[in-house]
Amino acid sequence: MNTKIKWLIHDNYYCIVLSIFIILIIFVPVLYVCGKDWKVLLTLVGSLLSFFYFLQKQQLDEAKFLNELFIQFNQRYDRLNEEMNDILANDKISKEKELEDNEIDTLNDYFNLCAEEYLFYRRGYIYPEVWKSWVAGMNTFYDDNRIQKLWLKELSAQSYYSFNVSNEIKQLP
Repeated sequence: MNTKIKWLIHDNYYCIVLSIFIILIIFVPVLYVCGKDWKVLLTLVGSLLSFFYFLQKQQLDEAKFLNELFIQFNQRYDRLNEEMNDILANDKISKEKELEDNEIDTLNDYFNLCAEEYLFYRRGYIYPEVWKSWVAGMNTFYDDNRIQKLWLKELSAQSYYSFNVSNEIKQLP
């Protein structure tokens, strides 16, 4: 499903349900007056109630999944955060110093995390507001010349689910 349509339905769920309910209130008596069989009416009402249940269940399942994703992504980021900040601090001290192997490993873990977050965002599981916030955080590291150089080199290998940090950062408001 197109993610824009998904978020439109998600954001306007109650309006959609209310609209369908109002249409049902109007439509059922009209069908009854026209002499339609009560089984048709019952099928229509049952179908609409099933649809409401499906939407509600879908939203609940996605909220649980999103919570699991947040926990997992935040735990992974927390493990990397101190080392990432150390890399930034080291760059301010010595801008000409090459990245060390352990720093490159940490950055590759971070790049993988960002790409996985992007994959779930693109699939419609991450709220657009959350994604913008995460990209703003990525920008902190992308602004560092040494990190940016490595990140662009890694992205050129196209191993990050079509994620392109420079394109995402350009789209920020």
